[in-house]
Amino acid sequence: NVFTFRCYANDLRLCMDYVLLHFNTATESEAGDMDLSGLPETAVDSEDDDDEEDIERASDPLMSRDIVRDCLEKDPIDRTDDDIEQLLEFMHQLPAFANMTMSVRRELCAVMVFAVVERAGTIVLNDGEELDSWSVILNGSVEVTYPDGRTEILCMGNSFGVSPTMEKEYMKGVMRTKVDDCQFVCIAQQDYCRILNQVEKNMQKVEEEGEIVMVKEHRELDRTGTRKGHIVIKGTAERLTMHLVEEHSVVDPTFIEDFLLTYRTFLSSPMEVGKKLLEWFNDPSLRDKVTRVVLLWVNNHFNDFEGDPAMTRFLEEFENNLEREKMGGHLRLLNIACAAKAKRRLITLTKPSREAPLPFILLGGSEKGFGIFVDSVDFGSKATEAGLKRGDQILEVNGQNFENIQLSKAMEILRNNTHLSITVKTNLFVFKELLTRLSEEKRNGAPHLPKIGDIKKASRYSIPDLAVDVEQVIGLEKVNKKSKANTVGGRNKLKKILDKTRISILPQKPYNDIGIGQSQDDSIVGLRQTKHIPPALPVSGTLSSSNPDLLQSHHRILDFNTTPDLPDQVLRVFKADQQSRYIMISKDTTAKEVVIQAIREFALTATPDAYSLCEVSVTPEGVIKQRRLPDQLSKLADRIQLSGRYYLKNNMETETLCSDEDAQELLRESQISLLQLSTVEVATQLSMRNFELFRNIEPTEYIDDLFKLKSKTGCTNLKKFEEVINQETFWVASEILRETNQLKRMKIIKHFIKIALHCRECKNFNSMFAIISGLNLAPVARLRTTWEKLPSKYEKLFQDLQDLFDPSRNMAKYRNVLNSQNLQPPIIPLFPVIKKDLTFLHEGNDSKVEGLVNFEKLRMIAKEIRHVGRMASVNMDPALMFRTRKKKWRSLGSLSQGSTNAAVLDVAQTGGHKKRVRRSSFLNAKKLYEDAQMARKVKQYLSNLDLEMDEESLQTLSLQCEPATNTLPKNTGDKRSGKSETSPVAPRAGIQQKVQQQQQHKVNQALQVPAVSLYPSRKKVPVKDLPPFGKWSNETFGLEIGEKKKVKLLG
Repeated sequence: NVFTFRCYANDLRLCMDYVLLHFNTATESEAGDMDLSGLPETAVDSEDDDDEEDIERASDPLMSRDIVRDCLEKDPIDRTDDDIEQLLEFMHQLPAFANMTMSVRRELCAVMVFAVVERAGTIVLNDGEELDSWSVILNGSVEVTYPDGRTEILCMGNSFGVSPTMEKEYMKGVMRTKVDDCQFVCIAQQDYCRILNQVEKNMQKVEEEGEIVMVKEHRELDRTGTRKGHIVIKGTAERLTMHLVEEHSVVDPTFIEDFLLTYRTFLSSPMEVGKKLLEWFNDPSLRDKVTRVVLLWVNNHFNDFEGDPAMTRFLEEFENNLEREKMGGHLRLLNIACAAKAKRRLITLTKPSREAPLPFILLGGSEKGFGIFVDSVDFGSKATEAGLKRGDQILEVNGQNFENIQLSKAMEILRNNTHLSITVKTNLFVFKELLTRLSEEKRNGAPHLPKIGDIKKASRYSIPDLAVDVEQVIGLEKVNKKSKANTVGGRNKLKKILDKTRISILPQKPYNDIGIGQSQDDSIVGLRQTKHIPPALPVSGTLSSSNPDLLQSHHRILDFNTTPDLPDQVLRVFKADQQSRYIMISKDTTAKEVVIQAIREFALTATPDAYSLCEVSVTPEGVIKQRRLPDQLSKLADRIQLSGRYYLKNNMETETLCSDEDAQELLRESQISLLQLSTVEVATQLSMRNFELFRNIEPTEYIDDLFKLKSKTGCTNLKKFEEVINQETFWVASEILRETNQLKRMKIIKHFIKIALHCRECKNFNSMFAIISGLNLAPVARLRTTWEKLPSKYEKLFQDLQDLFDPSRNMAKYRNVLNSQNLQPPIIPLFPVIKKDLTFLHEGNDSKVEGLVNFEKLRMIAKEIRHVGRMASVNMDPALMFRTRKKKWRSLGSLSQGSTNAAVLDVAQTGGHKKRVRRSSFLNAKKLYEDAQMARKVKQYLSNLDLEMDEESLQTLSLQCEPATNTLPKNTGDKRSGKSETSPVAPRAGIQQKVQQQQQHKVNQALQVPAVSLYPSRKKVPVKDLPPFGKWSNETFGLEIGEKKKVKLLG
């Protein structure tokens, strides 16, 4: 009965845990396939069309390989550097490795061996048996029974065995496995002792006045020894700040980025860093390094400056210093960064009357090739209080687009309205170009006349739309100071300017291709390489390798080839006699331009001035409303409601545009049920909504939330994204349980399974998990007779989908898929796993060690946040979500909502340049309108969800659907008893086990982040109780799912 650890790599190759499910494509004859009158399913994704797709997606090769296990089963001498990186990524989540330096973890991963105990109840160690290794539990749990009768549970992430000494030690008590498939990694006593005792030899201590102010560790990032050096692991706040402008070794390329993200955890104010930078700028030898730090700060965390008067003054002073030192190239890049990273702001102003003067002065206009800019704001005015300032570009006023408008027309609109809702964005770069232009005109005495076509380009493609990453355009040290300032209008002009200054200020690294599943943080886990840039990443120019923060969740990569002025939307315009025409427009098409096109389509002879565009809408009470749209109103496709229509109205007639019968028809069309909606479109809109929330999360929000910091910006975006998973989970339950008809209820369940499948195709793991969780909630899972009517292929598909979130071995299956090289951004990860990982890194490692800031901990947290940010480094385009499917879906996603590229299809890609063809050459305007109308229906449906989030109410609805007597176990003679293995009425593996727990707990509490069942409980342990940095400790955290027990280790 004695279990001996050994390596299974050579002795025994274990079978993989993943089984590919093969679906039965035979025709289902059960009542579940009956058509439901009154609730027609959309033809977009009928069952016949879905069969092949379900089978194809269920046999996804990503699901069949366990990358971490492959690495573990190799003999240690056969592991490559990349294998060790994979193990490091996995092991750093386990508490047994807490407070160990990264070099120690790396060496342990290089020598560990893998062992498995297949059966529960197997004796692993006997009382008094000599211990010869240090072991960590990777999966399952064990129970230790002591001679005095006491018992203790060790679970995933806990360690047991020898101390880092060569003295003999013996087992106290008998250890047995509690569950099947317990997995362990073991490090031999000799290796464990050697690795932990050589920590001091690799340390380099920096002392000042007899006090240790910084500690560095020597690291080698590969086995060749060519990439080695010292890396900072701890230090005082002052010394860490000073290290910003010191030389960094090849193994520490991310120190500046890590510091700028995490300084807020040990410094009370960003101005502590700002004052030092201004002081160091006066030293010519440090000037370029200081500028580099400031540019990266603005690029990565512009929210540190917005809304903070002190930091705004710091930027202004720094700009003045650059101007004083004639560092024009640096100043231009700083202005580009500020303009690109600034966010849109909404300013609301009220004037007492139309005649009241405006409290600000404007410059620019399309006649000069620029947008509308604020030149000055009256001091002490309401505009100043609202946040309007010099250099702001006005993008929109009361819904009217100001990016391509003459100054006189803009002034007229502003003067003629007493209530002003103004959308602005700081754009100092283009504003200074405008001032330069005006200065030249004043000096030369002749106004500049823009070329034909430049007017639209200048305003439309100005910096607010470019969202540039500074590192895409950074070039500081060898700028041609004699070159004249170029006027920035279209993107081609901007590209020329940026190309002239494309000289990196960061240390060059030869490895520059990054995938989501790979790390550039060599200081953390070492080196990984890929041989190509994934085609999914539309990088313009060269992707920088020196700044890991380039691919942030809130950044977009500059693409000079984008042509957003193509007509990508369709309006249906009616006349009073109810004839209609389909009009192709773009996002910026104005109401006046629609009138002109409509007159041409209807073959009318009148002039455009004789007609106007009107919107007719019907309220839920049946009241018909009609209003004339302003000529300059744009975004027309986004504004129309389902219960509304656009009409071409003759200004000289008082005809009735919409009769009562037409109004009733409109009202009926606006009534939406889930089964009327395309599952592809629902998944698309869920993904677009989730992605918008996800990419808007600032990296600093993760830090503020993790360390409970109070910042001016707060964690608003993070909290919104955090709430989505609960909302979507209870949406699923609410829809199912409110349906009283059993067959319709089954149809809804099938609909949700298909939506979850499409969410996986959209790489939206967050919504996919929420839907699966909703189907697994106890009130839904108990509906036995409803689930029995579900076709068997959908039961199998559901089992396959939920298998991805198997919680064993720290969500290994999900992590394998997420880190696969085949999975490229955009990706929407499962938020509870993100929060769990960050929580462990925070609570499992001390923030201070021996009075010094534990920068190794902050480095690991920063790396994790960067990894998450890269998942949103590419915009999510609804038109491209399902391009890889073999069968062409008739719905290609939203046309009018979400993407400027939705109007075009990529039909070829060669050398990084895409040949684009207008969609209208493939699909007619009517079909485009119908697709867009489906998108609008889905959006309206999702925006008006009525959620039931009370567990008792859900349980009551469930009992009304199926009384408690119907949930008794099936009889052996039941004709469908063979299907019960995957039916929710029978226990399922993994997630289904949580359903049983949810029957005893509040559902709405069980799913609240961070109390989602994925989260291990983490009780904050006093610092004095935590193990010393890098040393052996016989205490750690318990990480088993659902358990809230701190456990002691043996030995």
